[in-house]
Amino acid sequence: MKNEIYNSICSQVYATLKEGESLTIYMEGENSQYFRFNDSKIRQTGIIEDYKVTLSLYHGKKSLQATTTISSDINYSVKNLTSEINSLRDPLSLIPDNNFTVFPTKFDSLEMHRKGKLPNREEILDSLMDVIDKDNLTGVWTSGKIFRASSTSEGVSHWFEKDSFIFDFSLIDAKENMVKILYPGSDWNKDKFTAVFNDASDKLKLMDKSKIELKPGKYRVWFEPHAVADFVDMLNWNGVSESSLRNGSSSLLKMRNDNVKLSEMFSLDESFDRKSTSPFNSRAEVSGNVSIIKNGELENTLINSKTALEYGLDSNYAEDTNSWGMGEYLRAPLMHGGNIKLNERLERLGTGIFISNIHYLNWSDNLGGRITGLTRYACYWVEDGKMIAPIKTMRFDDSFYNFFGSNLEGVGEEVLSRPVIETYDGRNPGETTCPGILVNDFELTL
Repeated sequence: MKNEIYNSICSQVYATLKEGESLTIYMEGENSQYFRFNDSKIRQTGIIEDYKVTLSLYHGKKSLQATTTISSDINYSVKNLTSEINSLRDPLSLIPDNNFTVFPTKFDSLEMHRKGKLPNREEILDSLMDVIDKDNLTGVWTSGKIFRASSTSEGVSHWFEKDSFIFDFSLIDAKENMVKILYPGSDWNKDKFTAVFNDASDKLKLMDKSKIELKPGKYRVWFEPHAVADFVDMLNWNGVSESSLRNGSSSLLKMRNDNVKLSEMFSLDESFDRKSTSPFNSRAEVSGNVSIIKNGELENTLINSKTALEYGLDSNYAEDTNSWGMGEYLRAPLMHGGNIKLNERLERLGTGIFISNIHYLNWSDNLGGRITGLTRYACYWVEDGKMIAPIKTMRFDDSFYNFFGSNLEGVGEEVLSRPVIETYDGRNPGETTCPGILVNDFELTL
């Protein structure tokens, strides 16, 4: 879809509003090619073109939402949206006023294009097949454009468009050992992909050794950036939200109320500088960069307009609650890097565990910052800076007040961006950017 089509649809819909009504229109869209692989063979392919629209109709202190779809057919789309608005009018008149309902603040309109160099659709398979047939591969390739757009009846109109690809795959050997790789980007480079694939293939060979069964206890650990990203993403669930701090459910309460600090090596921002996702939210409000934790100290939280109105605060225009139930969540988290070079991480670890991936994370003690989960794929026992053998899957249970705090020994120099890979509601442009970390006394429980 083109920006001009979206703007034309919106302007015609806004012209149908009645006196006293205001409206916002938020679009999430994609035009994607996907391939699904199993046993290094293509099993499914398709093209997805989808544009989901959320309408928010306001009248005084009342507001209701409806969700539908649009297309490049302007006349059909206008008719569909006006029908949805008509269906909202009667129930909107019946609901009581909500003193925390506020129409979005007006901002200057933005138009952003993050262009990339993607392979043509007919070239994607040729680029992949002569590489991936060297090992048993299972995974999904998605590529194409991701769209976000948000506008209001007061004249604000934002547009964000991004070229990107993600190859989310696992290499599997005859014993069903696996190495999981997430290879994302906006500029396709076959040589770089081949190097990543070959490195994964080498790690898979190491997985053929007998697995070491570790006893529960505390271990020295190097976490790769994608594992760190999973920890950081947990702060979106009752963490960095000002609302969750105010209602007493945030894992950062100790930092707010008891002045507890993390390590000086830990700094976390909401940063839109990389242009990985749109800085505007679904209400067409434009967010700036926010320093959340700086050198271990809590500086700011994420505050949306509702929370700001409710508690008399200044909003930094965080996002409203999404379909996953997360409100005031990080859309572009960036953890700052440190000084451990990539080729030094095993030497700095010495003897301990090298963890590439973790999964099934959950809070075991939200207010205590304790997170439980499992090690996943390509996790190795290391002695004297050398990988010895893979470890059996272990459950961990530890607090980020430890591994981002007193037990954080070092932070990697290189930061990597891990894109959002969930596609239940369509492709998401967001990324979590993190370095690897070196941790002492990380607790494995069983």
